[in-house]
Amino acid sequence: MIKALSVFVVLLIFILLDFPIYMATIITGVIYVFAGGISLQSCAIKLFGAINSQSLMAIPFFIIAGNIMMKSKITGKLVDFANAAVGSLPGGLGHVNIITSMLFGGIQGSGAADASAIGGMLIPAMEEQGYDKDYAVAVTAGSSMLSPIIPPSIAMILYSYYTELPVGKLFLGGLVPGIVIGIMMMVVNALAYRRRKYSIPLVKFSLKRLLVTTWKSLGALLMPLIILFGIVFGIVTPTESGVLAILYGLIYGFFISRTLKLRDIPAILRDSAVTTAVVLITIAAAGIVSNVLVRMHFQNEIQNFAVQVLDNRYLAALFLFLVFIVLGTFLDPTILIAMFATTVLSVGNSYGFDPVHFGVIMVIIMQLGAITPPVGTFLFISCSVAKLPIEKSAKPLLPYIAVVILAVVLSLFLPQIVTALPSLM
Repeated sequence: MIKALSVFVVLLIFILLDFPIYMATIITGVIYVFAGGISLQSCAIKLFGAINSQSLMAIPFFIIAGNIMMKSKITGKLVDFANAAVGSLPGGLGHVNIITSMLFGGIQGSGAADASAIGGMLIPAMEEQGYDKDYAVAVTAGSSMLSPIIPPSIAMILYSYYTELPVGKLFLGGLVPGIVIGIMMMVVNALAYRRRKYSIPLVKFSLKRLLVTTWKSLGALLMPLIILFGIVFGIVTPTESGVLAILYGLIYGFFISRTLKLRDIPAILRDSAVTTAVVLITIAAAGIVSNVLVRMHFQNEIQNFAVQVLDNRYLAALFLFLVFIVLGTFLDPTILIAMFATTVLSVGNSYGFDPVHFGVIMVIIMQLGAITPPVGTFLFISCSVAKLPIEKSAKPLLPYIAVVILAVVLSLFLPQIVTALPSLM
């Protein structure tokens, strides 16, 4: 166990030295490959084998579709719709931020893209209206977690890849918890708004304005529905739905919003390739470290403690929650999924949990690593937009982290929250 923990210490050191996460992971893996006498050939096989899968093809498709929709000015449409729907509530642009993230999650599936696109638009707008920077960052970083939960979700695609569970059921399993978390975040935002005694003028609710913005935003709002209904009714596989999303995005950009030009396509493909490369090289790097930890029996020790020592399904689940929350403070969610997806599946099966139910709640809890310092990717992006030191965002972000944990615990004891929609397939 001590050897395994030293792997995480070394990894954390490289991350704190400002190495990119994928590079810190590769270097750590190579160090322990040499230290453990593991052949370099095995290392190379794991590096490339970790991403040699047809099921991962859905990732670039959804990234391309999301970038097409962003280039088609979809973010502005979503913000206008959310503002018309909830901008009049106490909490103002904070509520708009959360609702927009929920809608954006149904298009992109990436929290980093959410924090960048929505944060880049709404954080300056919130500051201009008089909201504090730390308040704006907390809302943006907290709500950006909704994108990897609400389908289509890159995180669920990865979990499906490692566990061979149907990605369509994982997609649908994340929908209701994502909505529940979004509603709870709106409650937190309203309480924070009152506690800070903001008296910022709010948009007056108008049914006419809501109907008009709904009509204008209809093309954007239809995309998540097309993806979901296509999967639920078996018209397309999740991978094929990514291709369908690209096709719809092109139609939307060229003929509905008319903001997409042929000259934009090369840049969209280039940006999508870069994003895909970052995701896949992180997965590949995690494959090396995961192999090292397997040889140290780390995952087996976690599994044995959860099953044989605790001997209680709920204590075991809460133990895994704690492990992933702690590791998530310095490990990217992608790496956590790569390292522990099969462990989660084994523990869940040992206690008779529905595999989709158990997998979805564990993927959600793993996403907390993206909004917790020092490595939180979504938090870092939000702080960069606001030009705010990460340490100043920690305190106002705590309630958003708390509601995610609360929603996951609720889903643990009420599995229907997760399983109701997947059972329709």
